[in-house]
Amino acid sequence: MLIPWNTDAPIYHPPWATGGLILINTIVFVAVVASGAPAEEIEPWMLNYGDGLHPLQWLTGNFLHAGFFHLLGNMIFLWAFGLVVEGKLGWWRFTAVYLGMGIVQSALEQICMLGAEGGGSLGASGIIYGLLAMAMVWAPRNELSCILILGFRPISFEVSILVLSTIYIGIEIATAALDGFGWGTSVLHLSGAALGFGVGTWLLKSGQADCEGWDLYSVLAGREGEKSKKRKKSKKKKSEVQADPQRTEANRVAALAEIQRLLNEGHARGAHALNKKMSQASAGWQLPEPDSRQLIAKLLEAEARPEAIELMVAHLGCYPDAHRVRLRLAQVLVQNERRPAQALRVLAKLPEGSLPATLEPLRQKLIDEATKLQEKGPVELACEDW
Repeated sequence: MLIPWNTDAPIYHPPWATGGLILINTIVFVAVVASGAPAEEIEPWMLNYGDGLHPLQWLTGNFLHAGFFHLLGNMIFLWAFGLVVEGKLGWWRFTAVYLGMGIVQSALEQICMLGAEGGGSLGASGIIYGLLAMAMVWAPRNELSCILILGFRPISFEVSILVLSTIYIGIEIATAALDGFGWGTSVLHLSGAALGFGVGTWLLKSGQADCEGWDLYSVLAGREGEKSKKRKKSKKKKSEVQADPQRTEANRVAALAEIQRLLNEGHARGAHALNKKMSQASAGWQLPEPDSRQLIAKLLEAEARPEAIELMVAHLGCYPDAHRVRLRLAQVLVQNERRPAQALRVLAKLPEGSLPATLEPLRQKLIDEATKLQEKGPVELACEDW
């Protein structure tokens, strides 16, 4: 089983709608199973062939699944590609695209099968392939973090969205060809991918999805990243022209005060976003160590672990002797992120005797836990020098 679970693609919006749609699909499946309703009671809600046009089925059929593994596979890939697509569109536009693709494909499918003698379809697979194609158009160079379970040994690796989507679409083309491109699951998946490719291209060309020059068309034309580079150059020139030491210092003081206010009011993510924005816009910006440690603690309290890890890594880059932060980073990597190899690499940079005696047992415990996880957990193919 292949499980893509995370991505390095820029995520400008949290995946609220993706998580909500996964929850709705799961609730519908559990409700259907728990009700024990016979197939004939469920059939009016799935997409039926040869029985006229039923617009309600164009919506409901997308939320029904034939079994647990059908649901599980769809939801895993809904999460993976929903992260990318919703990350660029935001929750309400993503929801509109998701439902719109499902309704349009279902309508076309039912129209094409008006002359069929029974049969039908159900599930979100067509939409998932549409999201796969949209992610391929918008972020082909970005990677998905995947776990491949072979027997009882999970293997962790990274693969580009372009490579993974090409493999899956290629499999469906080959399967459809073997079936003579007759009406079946593979053709439905391919039609969903074709619809998603068209929608993704339209949103990109109309400026509703900003990929900063890293989209498929820019990559194929050899112009990848040009928009992003031009923006950076433009910002740099603007800052060079308008640079004012007194104004810059005033902005830094104001930003630090705002970060401290956000922290005091419990808005850790907002404080982190402002800190990140300042580090990108103001050369040499760095939070004072006490504020940085406070922000790390607040992010962890808010369970914003990816942001906390990012800040801890930056903190260690500026304050290499922050041994307690290094220990906390290793703890998060072991106990929350299940990345034992990376955790051991972080712990290896803790000099002997650098921690108080009260924290030495925790270091040894983390080393033991990470070693055990390595023996039975996923294989980490690449570690970073933190």
